[in-house]
Amino acid sequence: MDFSISRSVTALAVGVAISVFAMQTATAQENWKLATLMQHPAFGATLDDEFAAAITRSSGGKVVVERQFVGNEQEMVSQVVRGRLEMGGTSAFGSSVAVPNATVMSVPNIWDSDAQRRFVTDKYAFPVLAKQFEEKGLILLAVHEAGYNGVFCKINCSDPASLKGLKARVSPAAASKMFWSALHTNGVTLPISELWPGLEQNLVVAGDLPFSFYMTTPGAQSAPHFVVTQHLHHPWLYFVNKGAWDKVDAATRQKIQASLPDSNSVRDRWFADEKAKMKDFISKNGKVYELNNAQKASWQGLVKPHVDAFVDKLGPGAMELYKAIEKGKEEFKKQKS
Repeated sequence: MDFSISRSVTALAVGVAISVFAMQTATAQENWKLATLMQHPAFGATLDDEFAAAITRSSGGKVVVERQFVGNEQEMVSQVVRGRLEMGGTSAFGSSVAVPNATVMSVPNIWDSDAQRRFVTDKYAFPVLAKQFEEKGLILLAVHEAGYNGVFCKINCSDPASLKGLKARVSPAAASKMFWSALHTNGVTLPISELWPGLEQNLVVAGDLPFSFYMTTPGAQSAPHFVVTQHLHHPWLYFVNKGAWDKVDAATRQKIQASLPDSNSVRDRWFADEKAKMKDFISKNGKVYELNNAQKASWQGLVKPHVDAFVDKLGPGAMELYKAIEKGKEEFKKQKS
């Protein structure tokens, strides 16, 4: 047997195998599910789809992302942590099952203005949040928008004094209990699914939600008075399982991060959509109460005195984030002046 020919054939076979492997590796595709409770026609679903498309496009198809509806935020986050889902989009409250400190972002009346919130979130809060997410096995990609809560009622409740002693729906979040307690209401803890029959049966007469969500629910008919208190903000957090993220090469990860939708552009679009929805709601006999500075102060004056003590009870990680926010607020104040 001619061993030189045998060696040549073997070398050729090995070379072909290496080439095939290299081609397969180069063209390997990661398929990710972006789990979220957003569904069309909600504007948030459109934003989720755009976020997914940006990753698919910037990765050159190495990562293909598709939105998947998951109705329970806490269960969804747990599945992303375990790697059963690759990505998630949720509120700070929703992420609390894995990163409880994130709820500091939604403490009632922590923000003095929307401009302040944007500045502090992007420059001071995001780095701390990203570190705390990574400690839980998650990579925080972006902090976008899910709107501010307003108060809705079966009566005109633009004056917080009108709510004293009335039954208000309290969500399972601790921040919700603090808010409604500060208003001296008779709080009734209800999951969101039980809120609508609760309003119909007068079990509660008030609650709070972002307007864009509220107007899609039965509450818009049974409790048609909406007060634009903006007392509690919901950042929309996009994160990915660290194991899934680490499978993507460094160059592609950089391209993905550089291509994500601009946070402030998303925020502007969110509030423009909300404004249009409010106009439509009013045209159909809904009541929307915009507050002047004095009216805002009457709401905030009841709640703000409780904020420091509330955050202090959340633990050292929450205080770390809170202190970063306070530092950012001081910097914003200096720049503004």
